[in-house]
Amino acid sequence: MAGYISEFQYYGLANKEFIEVAVPTGTDVSAYSVVLYQNNGTVVKSYGLGASQGTFGGKDVYVIDSNTSGFSTMYGTGEMYIDDALALVDDSGTVMQFVSYWGNTVTATEGPAAGMTSTDVGTASSYGSSLQSDDGGKTYYTQYDTNKGSIPACYAPGSRIRTPGGVTLVEDLRAGDLIMTLNKGSQPVRWVWSGEQPLDDVELHQKPVLISKGALATGVPDRDLIVSGQHRVAVGICGQLESRFATPAFVPAKSLVGLPGVRHMAGKKSVRWHHFLCDAHHVAFANGIATESLLLGSQIWANLDAEAHAELALALGAGASDGAHQLPALPLLTKRQAQAAMAVQRAKRAHFPVV
Repeated sequence: MAGYISEFQYYGLANKEFIEVAVPTGTDVSAYSVVLYQNNGTVVKSYGLGASQGTFGGKDVYVIDSNTSGFSTMYGTGEMYIDDALALVDDSGTVMQFVSYWGNTVTATEGPAAGMTSTDVGTASSYGSSLQSDDGGKTYYTQYDTNKGSIPACYAPGSRIRTPGGVTLVEDLRAGDLIMTLNKGSQPVRWVWSGEQPLDDVELHQKPVLISKGALATGVPDRDLIVSGQHRVAVGICGQLESRFATPAFVPAKSLVGLPGVRHMAGKKSVRWHHFLCDAHHVAFANGIATESLLLGSQIWANLDAEAHAELALALGAGASDGAHQLPALPLLTKRQAQAAMAVQRAKRAHFPVV
């Protein structure tokens, strides 16, 4: 599927609803639209995609929300109801996707989807959550921490990656360069990625995360590190929050926000993200923090364009056929799991204080 509805939020007030669309980089979407259908099959409204919110993983991302003309203006209650459906339509009038939710299907009686019956893609299981697809619109799952307009999990420019010869800025890494890893020594970089993300209309909880010098352990990081909220940081290892995480794991950086020295950055207008891929997923080091190389899984693969797939096939061989061949270097905790683990440790210390 060349383009797809990558995430949408149909719960809540007008300022919370959104429809996110991802298309291959460079696609002219000036004549694309998302058409909202009600349960009787008639068209409610049609929305243009507007301006790109950024390019992530080979996809240009567009967001239809309360900043879009004509969207979510009815009494502040929002446009989408639980028995509605959404049709993504390209510039030729072809319906690329026709999806519904909450266990309902809609048979369109007019408009571009006339005669088609929508596919029910599931239910956002709690108020404020969204439905997200990481496989090009084939399947959807509940996203509890909405990611409107954002796909990346990366490093900001200036991040100092440990290499056998010292440190190299992440933006200067190239395929063939060596990085140092925790358990596998020096490993070659096979592929590098970068993408620009505007931040003006991004909510605070989706903005970059600043991990200040010494926030995770004494001297760790050795200088401030900026990463995206989804970027994973190692805990329970290398001294990093070992008092809070008894078992080594990777956690998303946004799960650490609120700890002393860890916060979202509200002032940035945009950021260019960078990441690097090795033959396997590794614990690497950035600004002295044990963190990760790019984990090439099906989610990342689905969000890359044909050119990137060709580059990866050349770099990794046949093993890159679907992006699902890499295994995590450490267990991967979700934001909720990480925060729950920290809460358990706080409770233990409250009952059995360290003396």
